[in-house]
Amino acid sequence: MRSNQPLRWQTSRRKSLREARLTSIRLLLPRGGFRRWHRALAESLTNDGHRVFVTAQEGASASPAALILLETLERLLYARGKASPSDPLPPGEWSPDEGTDEAGIVLDLTGAPDPAPGAIVPLFDGATGDCARDAALLSGRSPTLALARPDGAGWQVLAQALPAVERPSVLASGRDGVANRIIALARQLARGGPHALQKIPPRNGAPRAAPLRFFSAGLIDVARRRLSRLIEHEGHWRIGLRKLAPGQSGYASFEGADGAGWTWLPDDRQRYFADPFVFEECGVTYVFCEEYPYASGKGVISVFTLDAAGNAGEARIALERPYHLSYPNIFHHDGQIWMMPESSGARTLEVYRADPFPYRWILDRVVLRDVEISDATPFRWNDEWLLTGATNEPGASSWDCLSLFSGPSPLGPWSAIGEGPALIDASAARPAGNPFRVGSDLIRPAQDCTAFYGSGLAFCRIDEAGQGAPFRQTPIRRISPPAGIHTFNFTSQYLAIDRVGPRGRRAVFDRLARS
Repeated sequence: MRSNQPLRWQTSRRKSLREARLTSIRLLLPRGGFRRWHRALAESLTNDGHRVFVTAQEGASASPAALILLETLERLLYARGKASPSDPLPPGEWSPDEGTDEAGIVLDLTGAPDPAPGAIVPLFDGATGDCARDAALLSGRSPTLALARPDGAGWQVLAQALPAVERPSVLASGRDGVANRIIALARQLARGGPHALQKIPPRNGAPRAAPLRFFSAGLIDVARRRLSRLIEHEGHWRIGLRKLAPGQSGYASFEGADGAGWTWLPDDRQRYFADPFVFEECGVTYVFCEEYPYASGKGVISVFTLDAAGNAGEARIALERPYHLSYPNIFHHDGQIWMMPESSGARTLEVYRADPFPYRWILDRVVLRDVEISDATPFRWNDEWLLTGATNEPGASSWDCLSLFSGPSPLGPWSAIGEGPALIDASAARPAGNPFRVGSDLIRPAQDCTAFYGSGLAFCRIDEAGQGAPFRQTPIRRISPPAGIHTFNFTSQYLAIDRVGPRGRRAVFDRLARS
């Protein structure tokens, strides 16, 4: 059972970056087993301003034959066209500086079960060694990742994350995801210096897993996916609406997408509708959403109205751009109506002004550039305007990474808080709708992507945020239906969600079926 304690990226904000930086970092790497992510880590730390040295030493014992066979079969099956972070570096391709200086931080990345004395090491579900990492991945899930140092018989955790595994049936994909998050944690730790988060007892060994059984399951999954791509569209989302009784809370009354009272947006299976935002204006209830026609492969923002009984009218396109749009966060500010849709395909975050509402929108400003940010959500916290969004760092997933920004208003301009993600947690990072109040608590809906993208919702109480403080949240409730839900918004009259429904068939097969 996963703990309700929040996984968080901890950083000291009391010192300036210059004060917090250490003079040198030593990486202990396995002799004869350098990986591409090892070099990427060294280069990232160097670019951050640190002096980085490398010592090669004995690492983990040789992998069992079954695991080596699995790695070989995966390379043949998936035929990756480019190198990945977990791939080995060819001999002689990298000659790191060995140095002789005493290091302020020593990171033992050899994968050996017994780390070097005093070194900081990765823990996977509380255990050391690459076998612990692989045991979790072979069971089809991500391990809880921590950077920790020895503390008596146990460990002192310094940084912690729950990486996303977008392809759980592929061991190499899981290893890549974990490696990328080790890099992120190590960089943040080096910036802020080691600060203990918690102590955990030692854990001996790791659960055994069956590599060949895992490969067999992966092979079946690959066949199913390739066949389904021929005949149907994966991830077919539908919008559900429920009319609320007077005084009824959309949050308190929500138990999932099953049961009576739900109205589902008409579905012709040639497109999906997702990311619903309910907006009331002049006595009319509007629902803005992403419409994704399979024929174009590009999302647009559409809107439909609800009648007095909660029935949906025809969806009409409200905003279309040359790139994909989704997550149409819409709000009032300074007497006007604004929309902040996701435009990560253009590496921007844009704000549009209604002129007139609801079918014409003018690009008013670009508040972030050169960043892939998804599901951006502004909200008020104490005396600050904050913005959360899922950021997509090179080679890593946007499912598990939450970044935090501050600004003078919901229109920005926005400035990043800190130099790394505020949170790495596949179970409760990516935004899933607007925050709302329950009593004195501010609750943030987040996506739970541990099983698959948008597999459920986590409702998280924001405990601390803003400039000068680490971001802290506590998941207080989870909704994890088999089908998946990844957006939750409500007003005083309506609750709106989306969930994965029956998949839509491709048009060519519809034509064949009619012929």
